[in-house]
Amino acid sequence: MNVKHKATPLLLGLGLLAAFASAQADPFVGKSSNEAYVKVGKSTVNGGPHQAGNAGIAVNSTGLDKPVDFKGLASYGGSGTVKVLNFPYSGAPTSHDNLGVFAFVQAGTQDVWAGEWNSKKTDAAGLATHTVYFIGDNADTSVPASGSANYAVTGINNYNGSNALSGTFTANFGAHTLTGSIQNATGFAVNIGTATINSNASISGNGAVASISGTTLASNGAVSGQFFNSQASLAGIATFANNQYDTAFVGTK
Repeated sequence: MNVKHKATPLLLGLGLLAAFASAQADPFVGKSSNEAYVKVGKSTVNGGPHQAGNAGIAVNSTGLDKPVDFKGLASYGGSGTVKVLNFPYSGAPTSHDNLGVFAFVQAGTQDVWAGEWNSKKTDAAGLATHTVYFIGDNADTSVPASGSANYAVTGINNYNGSNALSGTFTANFGAHTLTGSIQNATGFAVNIGTATINSNASISGNGAVASISGTTLASNGAVSGQFFNSQASLAGIATFANNQYDTAFVGTK
């Protein structure tokens, strides 16, 4: 005998909630080139200049499970486009002495960031920890089926106060490709090759090239990134076998 079970309102409600939850993507998307040193994600720390619920970063000296928001960090990073925090510095709590060196840049006014971190800038051991990352809120989950867009891009690589990279990336949504290069005044450049724009709005590739004044320094670099805010911005990293060439970037349409 076949018995038909009538779904109760509670079961129906639970099913709808589960389906809704599974359809929701995490609005924060990012990546670190070395999670032993740096992790990125939604900030969880409240206190001082910091607020939970924003794009955040955590470093190993204070706990990789305690991301603080970039908005709070940026308020102490100076007035330039690239924000810099070099710990320890006068006025900072002594508990922050081992936080390391941060250099990061924001995509316009959006909660989208990319940058680099070192444990120190003054010796080879510190430079060996060079880690690049990106993180943003309101990550896109799809891209247009056609059309194109140009992005003004800023890049960070071994930042010294005046050597940010700049250039243009072109997204061809119909062809699912992102191309372009960024360069600084000293001639250091990173070309991302022909990266793929994936259907979930992520960016991936393995053809990045780092060069100096036209001479190749490293090739076959991995490209990872994401579009944000209905393709109003993008952020990502290019990483190489030699991490000194690793570069972070953000761009706005």
